[in-house]
Amino acid sequence: MKKVTPLLCAVMLAAYSGKACDVCGCASSGQYFGLLPQASRSFAGVQYQYYKFTTAHPSLFENKREEQSTNFYSTAQAWGRYTLGKRLQLFGFVPYRYNLQESDTITYREHGIGDVTLMADVVFLNSGEAITHQLLAGGGVKLPTGQYTGVSENDRLGLPNMQPGTGSWDAILNANYTMRQGRKGLNVDASYTLTTPNRDHVKYGNKFAAGVVAFRSLHADDVTIIPQIGARYEFALHDYDNYSRKWLNEQSGGYMAFGTVALQANYRRAGLRMIYNLPVSQKYSSGYVYARQKIETSLFILIN
Repeated sequence: MKKVTPLLCAVMLAAYSGKACDVCGCASSGQYFGLLPQASRSFAGVQYQYYKFTTAHPSLFENKREEQSTNFYSTAQAWGRYTLGKRLQLFGFVPYRYNLQESDTITYREHGIGDVTLMADVVFLNSGEAITHQLLAGGGVKLPTGQYTGVSENDRLGLPNMQPGTGSWDAILNANYTMRQGRKGLNVDASYTLTTPNRDHVKYGNKFAAGVVAFRSLHADDVTIIPQIGARYEFALHDYDNYSRKWLNEQSGGYMAFGTVALQANYRRAGLRMIYNLPVSQKYSSGYVYARQKIETSLFILIN
């Protein structure tokens, strides 16, 4: 019995270690529309997103310093919009993800095709003279097209969110409102993602995200520059390590609030958008995960 007890303790400790290290992953949030190019025209483009997080949590072993890691999530994706008449707009996102985690003991990489997102928005409001208003709302689906290997040894080490795909079908609801008065305006964007369990019964938490930016248009010949400033808020519910058994991962979920500065430049049919988000308040994964910065750049060409 004396030999069995230490072995049992070691097994239990290993299992607990895998659970505690779930804070090491922090999946990127859903698509962000923000201030879109000309509302009545189709466009196609490419987009790059870069998220940086650090983690720090107490070691499971006595008299050991806290365990730390740095996580980098990079996404390059093709995206676009196709307008059908004056009321319906179709959006598509095809991502390629490169995820990296660095710590004192391990460097771990995952890369590959991510989950494709397809969305459709209806133009509910597009009117006004001195002050114009535009409201788009709709939804879509995130397909399990990304590379997902299932619950592997890396997942047990706390790296499930490092995979390019989630293996789940998710539904997305979104709304985008823009008000303009002359060259000034305000944009509000919000989305909610309803996740489902994947084949391994892992369910990532539902997510809510919203952003607001004030902007001003500056014109010079064929060039339009639109500086923007605002804020963004993201909230995620807890994940389930096994949804069928209701194994809630209490070291996941939380909120992040960011200050946002952005710049959009248009030249004839071509456009460039750059967005920088700096966290101002957050509590994610029981305070063990810290967002450092989020950067997004986009290029697009108007088609019609």
